[in-house]
Amino acid sequence: MLTITIFLLFYTIASAATATAKDPGRIVGGDDAKPGDFPYFVEMGSCGGALIATDVVLYAAHCNSEKNKQVHIGAYKSRTITESSHVRFCEEWKRDPLHKTGGGYGNYDFALCRLNEPVDIYSNVELELNEKNSVPKEGRYLIVVGFGALAENALGSSILQDVKVKSYSNDECRKGKYYGDDITDMMLCAGFDEGGKDACQGDSGGPLVQRKKNKNDGTITDTHVGVVSWGSGCARENKPGVYSRTSKRADWIKETSCEMGSVADFCDNDPPPAPVPCNQEDLTIKVTTNRFGSENTWTLKDSKTEETIMKRTYLVNFYENEHNLCLKSNKCYEFIIDGMCYGGNCGSYSLTLNGQEILSETGIFSTSRTVEICTDDRDTAAGNAPPSSSDDKCQDSEKFEFNETPNKTCENWVGVGKKKNIKRKCKKTWQDLNVYDWCPETCGKVGIGGCAR
Repeated sequence: MLTITIFLLFYTIASAATATAKDPGRIVGGDDAKPGDFPYFVEMGSCGGALIATDVVLYAAHCNSEKNKQVHIGAYKSRTITESSHVRFCEEWKRDPLHKTGGGYGNYDFALCRLNEPVDIYSNVELELNEKNSVPKEGRYLIVVGFGALAENALGSSILQDVKVKSYSNDECRKGKYYGDDITDMMLCAGFDEGGKDACQGDSGGPLVQRKKNKNDGTITDTHVGVVSWGSGCARENKPGVYSRTSKRADWIKETSCEMGSVADFCDNDPPPAPVPCNQEDLTIKVTTNRFGSENTWTLKDSKTEETIMKRTYLVNFYENEHNLCLKSNKCYEFIIDGMCYGGNCGSYSLTLNGQEILSETGIFSTSRTVEICTDDRDTAAGNAPPSSSDDKCQDSEKFEFNETPNKTCENWVGVGKKKNIKRKCKKTWQDLNVYDWCPETCGKVGIGGCAR
């Protein structure tokens, strides 16, 4: 029998960059899926999920909250939009309230994410929730899908993987050579005694399905029987993957989805109202992510109350995102965006208020940028953001005066002296920004900042 210490270890390393001997959510021994094979699969950062309604994703509780984060629906290439994939944001997140109770850390390992807007998928593959505890039968072949590690201590795949595994009865999986009493009625085991095929680290939350090809019309029905949860290593002998059994919490999944306002067929909720034109102040935020989209994030706050109006963290790389917000008149807001440069590759963003572009620049700043947006008559997009030039993104700011000292400008102070002294001044901060953000041209000459030569 596994000890409780080892069992807990499965989860504490859930977000590790590479697999270890006791990884959770652990695809090994599988194949590249074909585009369109699993249109309901959802990429969620370091985890997977399944679109069980047009606006709800089912995944694992141990993956933690995805609120305000971008998810990639119908993903075939990791973090890359393809013809059949879509992006949305997790607007609301709920974890199964029974998670970790009644027999171990991996019990009731379910979570739900309600999307900011529904997504329609046109496909001959349909996903349905399993509500029968008798399904799947012992020895039935199932399919698990994900972008996870291809072997223990290996990296994940950039192409969606799928692998067939065989279901075990719980009585069999409770035998000593498998997992003993660590297997509860809320769990389902699937794999092979000889190992070789399994889910692996990074597949957590993804769907385990029983596939049926409908002979009458050629369509496919996938029955969602489990959520990738935990296991001992990846594809080891006598250590099948362990999944949260969908049928045991199908009622909670449906009821909670409806409580979250889902427009799922199994809910009685009204469809979302048609968009209403903004009759106040219309703000458009455009962000093009860099090669590490998951590190690109921004927040819009009420300057007075500091209430968060919207927050977004991205996932897909090199993708132009657009957000439209209706702001109140005669108010000021703070837009805070993290730097979006890595290895000379930069993302960009722009802010447009009532049809007039007020700021547009690349993310050459290394930390973050704060921009004030006011919907009254005062100048907007001032904040502590250096002005940008559409012709030269590495131009020094004419507004820079270190510590409000008129003669301490980029040219007359930062760029004066020995090279090591210039570097030292470039690394200072003023108004919550690095000096090299204010003086990218001057500091770039000594190899500091996003405009380093």
